[in-house]
Amino acid sequence: MSKLNFNKTFLCFIFFFAFIYTNGQRYDTLYNKTIISLTKMGLPAQTIISKINTSITSFDVSINALMDLQSNGVNGEVINVMIKRNDNANTKAVINVNSKNPNEMHRPGIYYFDQNDRDNPLKRVDATVTSTSKSGGFGVALAQAYTHGIANDNLISSISGSNSHLQVKEANLTFYFYFENNANPNAENWFFATATSPNEFVCVKLNDKRNRREMEVGSANAYGSSSGIPDKKKMPFEYEQIAEGIYKVTFKKPLKKGEYCLLYASATPTRFSNNKVFDFGIIDEK
Repeated sequence: MSKLNFNKTFLCFIFFFAFIYTNGQRYDTLYNKTIISLTKMGLPAQTIISKINTSITSFDVSINALMDLQSNGVNGEVINVMIKRNDNANTKAVINVNSKNPNEMHRPGIYYFDQNDRDNPLKRVDATVTSTSKSGGFGVALAQAYTHGIANDNLISSISGSNSHLQVKEANLTFYFYFENNANPNAENWFFATATSPNEFVCVKLNDKRNRREMEVGSANAYGSSSGIPDKKKMPFEYEQIAEGIYKVTFKKPLKKGEYCLLYASATPTRFSNNKVFDFGIIDEK
């Protein structure tokens, strides 16, 4: 090897480890863009493959993504390893989703644990979109006029439908929260990549209205406004960490018959919209 080639290879490895150090400190996960960057730095394909096999990965191997990798000069062997690694991750995810053991990692989200259902004890709580509006109408407007704007106009968040998809027949509920370490989550699961524990969620008792369910999420008058769920509507719960990213949630008191939701209550990242809740209903008390 000539001195020039040796120096070039040495510099590539220096840049490689600097890249891994600065980016690994933040994410500890390899993405398509990481592989493209390492390729453009001139690293050998086998070096990149070794890094893939010893790292957490989150690859996009769709047709468009593969075309992008090819156009950016990523080696064919590297792409094959990326596809194989992604397939293995998907297989593992499917196994976890179908697992009956709540103490094993599942797809990120909230799951209701039905101890009476041996075949399907873990039931995923689906997210439901909400809409927010002001309450009151003429009555509140009149009260504000007579109180010079002191009377509050509540902000109401509404959920379509009189009942949630998930209906349970017990008051002593157990939920499992599964979080993932993902610096680039999608719109579906960002709650469980941004949050680190159930402590960033609240459980709320919903008010039943005709063809919808409502909760108060703030109030305003002529002198200011406030946001947040009233304490009297929050259902206190306890949680314990079972394993990394896995939490078991139980309630301090049995919940009464009615409609409820779990919602993310911390600051929302600017690129995401916090307009979803995880709703459920109790149709019978035991």
